[in-house]
Amino acid sequence: MKPLGVGVIGASPGAGWAAATHIPALQALPQFAIRAVATSRAESARRAAAAWEVDAFDDPARLITHPDVDLVVVAVKVPDHHDLVLQAIAAGKMVFSEWPLAVDLAQAEEVTAMAAAAGVRTVTGLQARFNPVITHLRDLVRQGHLGRVLATNIVGSGQFWGATTDAGHRYVYDVRNGVTPLSVSVGHALDALTAVLGDIDAVTATLGVGHRDIDVRDGGSLRSTTPDQVAITGALASGAVASIFYRGGVSRAGDLRWEINGTDGDALITSPAANGNVQATELMLATGRGSDTEVSPIIVADGSAPAELRGPARNLAGLYAAFARDLAEGTAVAPSFRDAVRLHRLIDRIAGGASSAGANMNTDSEETSCALQS
Repeated sequence: MKPLGVGVIGASPGAGWAAATHIPALQALPQFAIRAVATSRAESARRAAAAWEVDAFDDPARLITHPDVDLVVVAVKVPDHHDLVLQAIAAGKMVFSEWPLAVDLAQAEEVTAMAAAAGVRTVTGLQARFNPVITHLRDLVRQGHLGRVLATNIVGSGQFWGATTDAGHRYVYDVRNGVTPLSVSVGHALDALTAVLGDIDAVTATLGVGHRDIDVRDGGSLRSTTPDQVAITGALASGAVASIFYRGGVSRAGDLRWEINGTDGDALITSPAANGNVQATELMLATGRGSDTEVSPIIVADGSAPAELRGPARNLAGLYAAFARDLAEGTAVAPSFRDAVRLHRLIDRIAGGASSAGANMNTDSEETSCALQS
């Protein structure tokens, strides 16, 4: 079978997300062949062409219309997703968009409807569910290893949205850009949680802006409007109780702890890195059941992705491989724009309901609370 030609928008050689994850994941899979990349500058496009031996442009429109590109990957800032995704759909290309799909629900619904009308296949970067630890945990739960699940709680750090930033990330402190701990860190956590434990029936939420005045390391300061403290409680369709708390920045006490408690056992997921984002960090699993008095580590074998890949690149390889199987076998395992819209709707209800309660608690933080049916 001929490899699927891929064009990656936002891939500059160096430490960027696309270069560190999408490029190695695609290079490791024989089902795909990178045909082109697009960057924001001519100089970085020249370096990309030399580094990866592909066509490279500083104009994404040229990548989208490239005759050898079948799948357009949009891996740029969220505010730029909408226009680029619509261009790819208009060109009749399959589209992979990073999560969040758009800055808000309305944009997400629009691009999803346009893709459906055009008959374009889509995929969304909700790759946490393809982490081997997450897939193994899902299997344990389904096999009854923990008994009936009673409760689950996740505490994590979003890395960004702390008290300091650089010029390149100023935009995440403007809530209108749709790049928040709720949409990004909690969005990925919700996707992983529901992949393992099933849907959420009802939620309550409290959002707070704890880091109000932000120092910009490159010079200057800014006033944040992005809630950087997110507390959610929920009831799962199974009857289990769930809670999720994410804070902006990092914590000296650890940046990820996900616990699941069942009638017959308990499970714990942590990260050894200073990163609480389940989709972008290594995960460690420990379980205990029956007469065990504590949890013990489990080594999870991963045969689903090339051995040389680690962390988020491995997770993305799992997502891309699932998409390739979907195309070949007519299945729908890889998350599509429809799945993204479903998650956007839950996040929109949390954010919209919280803001409608409108309570300014003190001069240093703003908190709002809501009870929602999702």
